[in-house]
Amino acid sequence: MLETDNYCIVLAGGKGTRLWPLSRKEMPKQFIDFDNDGTTLLSRTVDRLMRIFVKENIIVSTNLDYYETVCKQLPYLDPQQILREPVMKGTAPSLVMTAFHIRDINPNANVMVVPSDIVVSEEADFDAMIEQGMSFVDKNPGLLTIGIKPTHPETRFGYIQADDEMLDGMYKVRTFTEKPEEHFARIFVESGEFYWNSGILMWNVETFISTARTYMPDMVEQFDRIYDHHHNRDARRNLLYSVFESFPHRSIDLAVLEKADNVYMALGEFAWSDIESWGLLYDYCKKDENANYIGAAKRQIYNCNSNVIIETNEKKLIVVDDLTDYLVVDTDDVLLICHRDNEAVFKRYVNDAAIKYGNEFV
Repeated sequence: MLETDNYCIVLAGGKGTRLWPLSRKEMPKQFIDFDNDGTTLLSRTVDRLMRIFVKENIIVSTNLDYYETVCKQLPYLDPQQILREPVMKGTAPSLVMTAFHIRDINPNANVMVVPSDIVVSEEADFDAMIEQGMSFVDKNPGLLTIGIKPTHPETRFGYIQADDEMLDGMYKVRTFTEKPEEHFARIFVESGEFYWNSGILMWNVETFISTARTYMPDMVEQFDRIYDHHHNRDARRNLLYSVFESFPHRSIDLAVLEKADNVYMALGEFAWSDIESWGLLYDYCKKDENANYIGAAKRQIYNCNSNVIIETNEKKLIVVDDLTDYLVVDTDDVLLICHRDNEAVFKRYVNDAAIKYGNEFV
């Protein structure tokens, strides 16, 4: 286990709709029990981190709307460890606010940032990589990300291009690329220079705030003023909420990482995935002998292969016959039936529902 100067931020405020209609604004994917075993992506992530970090040093950053859900799913954390954002403004404002919070507790803190919806196997290798990375940011004034060696041209992940230049065993980052088209993904993988962007970051708190001040000076200056002049935490929280709502929506990648010259990459030697689509969820979940992922308490399945079949009502019997490569998801208010490879049109499904019915089904 790491020493007490090491902290972890778990990002749990996203509201992605790529797993619609199961994942909704009021109950995003990180809070869903996909395997019907009493665990969620969030709880598994925190349980994994508790092997590495002191429990009291794990901070969950989420949206105000999800605060009660996080408290319920993580009852072993003190509610003070769950930071609430009044509105969704992206990872840049979220991480700056959380960094100031941690620095107020421990100005020597080294910090790991991890999304709540990633899946990791070969966990001993994951633990070792985190310990190595936290040692790096303790000794070097750099921001560290973890890249995963790609196994195929994946268009659903971002990519990191690594340079030959190294510092203390870590690669200098040359470029970041958002989810590419398949042609470019193939070129990236064949070049051997690009790695999947895991979304995992590490930094010393002073290094991060100093770097953020260079690229987001207005935002950091507002936090400076609040922390310099207001020491009562309740009063400070009210002010933080007020200024937070004024920030533009920004990701940390676009705001800082793609611009800074002190960004490095560690090569993650462990299996990793980001569960942000039905296809990736299918890859992750346990399947039956016919390669079906079935999330239904009462079911009769005949002549079916390679499907995702989910029924959220435990009292309802679901009967499916003669389907292959389909997605069947039945919730309280939406029934979705489509080919499993229809992911490109999911945004259209959600947008059309919003246009026709407002937010009723979104």
